[in-house]
Amino acid sequence: MSRDETYDFIGNLALALYSQRIRISLGSLRSVLADADRGNDYASGRGMAAGVSAAYDHWERKDDRVTAEAIAYTYTDKHGNLAWKRYKNEESVEE
Repeated sequence: MSRDETYDFIGNLALALYSQRIRISLGSLRSVLADADRGNDYASGRGMAAGVSAAYDHWERKDDRVTAEAIAYTYTDKHGNLAWKRYKNEESVEE
């Protein structure tokens, strides 16, 4: 998949998951992407978080705030915290 196709996939998956109030870890997203992209490997940890953040920006540039927000609230780190940095920081402030 091209970079834009990957970002589209991340956004469309986020919309489907978010509509059912499901969150998944970056590790799970990595596995789904590897399956969807014929076994190509995707970076784990912070690399995946950077990809999620880039997907958010991609959808925001398309002026699709619903999908961008679904991305921000769907993907988590291995501890279940929101993986997207801006929202992760907001949650930390609220605690």
